[in-house]
Amino acid sequence: MSQLVAPGQKLIEEQLPDGRRVYRSAIPLPGNLPDILARLVKWAVEQPDKVLLSEPGEGARRSISYGEALARARAMRGLLVGLYGLSKGDCVATLGPAGVDALVLKLACLSGGLVHAALPPFPFRDGVEGEATRPFLDAAKPKLIVAPAGHPAIEGMGAISLIDLARESTGEAALDADEQTAPDDWAAIFFTSGSTGAPKGVPITRGMISSNQGAIAAMWPFVAETPPVLVDWLPWHHVFGGLDNIFKVIWNGGAMHVDSAPTPSTMDASIVLMAEVSPTMHIAVPLGLKLLLDRLENDEVAAAAFTRNLRAIFFAGAGIDAGLWRRLASFRDRHGDFQILSGYGATEAASTITLSPAPLERPGELGHPLPGHRIALVDVDGRSELRVSGPNIAPCYLIEGRRVELPMDELGFYRTGDAAVIRPRSDGIPVFGFDGRLAEDFKLSSGVKVRTGPLRAGLMAQCAPLADDIVISGEDRDRLVALVFPSAAGRDRIDEISARIAGWNAANSGGSTTIARFGLATTPADRAKGELSDKGQIVQSRYLRNNAELFEALQAGGGQAPKSA
Repeated sequence: MSQLVAPGQKLIEEQLPDGRRVYRSAIPLPGNLPDILARLVKWAVEQPDKVLLSEPGEGARRSISYGEALARARAMRGLLVGLYGLSKGDCVATLGPAGVDALVLKLACLSGGLVHAALPPFPFRDGVEGEATRPFLDAAKPKLIVAPAGHPAIEGMGAISLIDLARESTGEAALDADEQTAPDDWAAIFFTSGSTGAPKGVPITRGMISSNQGAIAAMWPFVAETPPVLVDWLPWHHVFGGLDNIFKVIWNGGAMHVDSAPTPSTMDASIVLMAEVSPTMHIAVPLGLKLLLDRLENDEVAAAAFTRNLRAIFFAGAGIDAGLWRRLASFRDRHGDFQILSGYGATEAASTITLSPAPLERPGELGHPLPGHRIALVDVDGRSELRVSGPNIAPCYLIEGRRVELPMDELGFYRTGDAAVIRPRSDGIPVFGFDGRLAEDFKLSSGVKVRTGPLRAGLMAQCAPLADDIVISGEDRDRLVALVFPSAAGRDRIDEISARIAGWNAANSGGSTTIARFGLATTPADRAKGELSDKGQIVQSRYLRNNAELFEALQAGGGQAPKSA
């Protein structure tokens, strides 16, 4: 069996002339990396009949092979150029969900040197140009908008139907050659999630895609040596699903099986699919992991089917709470020969900045810099901001039709806005650990700084498994208050939650950590209002802004003071 991670993983520390310490991986980034389209061509020649992607269909699943994908992409490119008058560098914006036709359009854009812009679905739900949609259209400036059949944008915005485009291109003769491109050419535009501010367009170059996938394969050789088989539901308007996962599959000659977004009612069908295709890697966010474990923890047959060929479960290391980590680690210990890996990234870095150099020991591990990249930890008001430089960093933002510089420091490092520390592992390998988002920190009226990320993580661990999330407030006030989103197990156990928070207060009695009053949320965060990200996590800044009256009521004496049982 292939090695999970490359041998010789070390964190190399260097000191710059200004005294700044920077860190890089001991694993080198391979040179002369091919273009992602060249990887598709390679597999289309070597394994033309292998399934590249499948999607749910009426009855049997619908699939497309590598050979078909390349031929259909080149044919669709011919239609985009010949019928719609597009040329290299033009932008095609799409509202299509993950699937066969969406993949062909993505690959057609690569073939023609077009820029593929993945629009978030919610602002465009009514299919009209307005305040909600204008920032995205101004940023991408699409020459053509493609939408699912029946979408309001076809009538309201002059979009063309994706299924019609796919049908029309079926009869087209595939072009023999692809457009000449360079690593600096833009391949895609993705939009930041808005978790720390208004969404911004981020152009992704072809070179960024190559460096990202080449670096991942260098750190994790099992991805290249055991072509990944993914059962994946992550949305394609985010870089996690629509850039990193699908191109990880294409880069390494694997297969993606598109699944429904996880809900309690869809998990049975997902388990059946997993049993049929035997995923080698499961890539998820906390929301999906919770539902998966809910379904598998007490079903030995389903767990065995899921883990039969599984090499790794991967999640973003900054986003898992201690209670979910314990469940995941316990599941790993009981089932199969797989490991847990994590990473950390951003839209501005083509998805990935760090990856695990070894199987995880605890939540919050971010890992090591990708090969070819450097990380600096720079003091910002008493905390260390993680900053990164390397070939994955985007050339600019796209805002209001203008190119705007990313927040770079004087040495050319991208400022992520996230805090990190270096933590030793039991095997002696130091790794970066997540230390919260700088933008979420605030000060009490006393001037005391509240580090929201570590505080929330500590409270979540204290209240596990009774709380799904906690929002903390107190900026410019005398004390902290919290709104607890109870889990199914915690809805009728407010006294126990109160005792857990009281226990936290006893052990963390400072003004920046003590919760004076708390309440239980009676309704979930509203995705339509931007309070919940597509990763299933509450956007604290947005929730606080939208629900200020709830926290004012707690400050005024509502809810209850934590008390021991």
